[in-house]
Amino acid sequence: MAMTLSNPARRRLRTLGFLSPWLVGFSVFFAYPLIATVYFSFMHYNQIKEPTFVGLRNWKYVFEQMPLFGPALWNTLWLVVIMVAVRVVFGLSLGLLITKIKTGAGFFRTAFYIPYLAPPVAATVAFVFLLNPGSGPVNEILQAVGISGPNWFNDPDTAKPSLVLLSLWGIGDLMVIFMASLLDVPKEQYEA
Repeated sequence: MAMTLSNPARRRLRTLGFLSPWLVGFSVFFAYPLIATVYFSFMHYNQIKEPTFVGLRNWKYVFEQMPLFGPALWNTLWLVVIMVAVRVVFGLSLGLLITKIKTGAGFFRTAFYIPYLAPPVAATVAFVFLLNPGSGPVNEILQAVGISGPNWFNDPDTAKPSLVLLSLWGIGDLMVIFMASLLDVPKEQYEA
């Protein structure tokens, strides 16, 4: 006698089937590394012998004997907070601007989306070339105007803002998402 699945059970299995690629990717590339990192942070492990539990000794070592841990943590938090906020505001602004203009919208949409399509390494190399303190076109243009160009990535004062600029280089993905949502809002709601 063959067992038949009820309608809700079929729907659950179908949904699970569609979710399975994401679940596998999430488990392999996010959940397992996160759990392994937490696990190994409480262990002494040299990849030859079995890991041995050492408690909070590794964390004590990080906080007491690694003087660059605090600045590294601060820089990471600064970049995450500022970079995310600037990318969202800039992407939304571009999306609003392009949805409002009538002529040339296709050109601007393409111009802002193309850098996103470039591989991240190639885009980074191009951006570093543009901001090269010695021979970069940006500093040469600034020098022609009479402004001494900054040392961009080599100066601690300008390195983080330069990285934020680099993150804005490929803003096309956010711009397209915001444009799609802005174009989906009925005009009556804008008037309300």
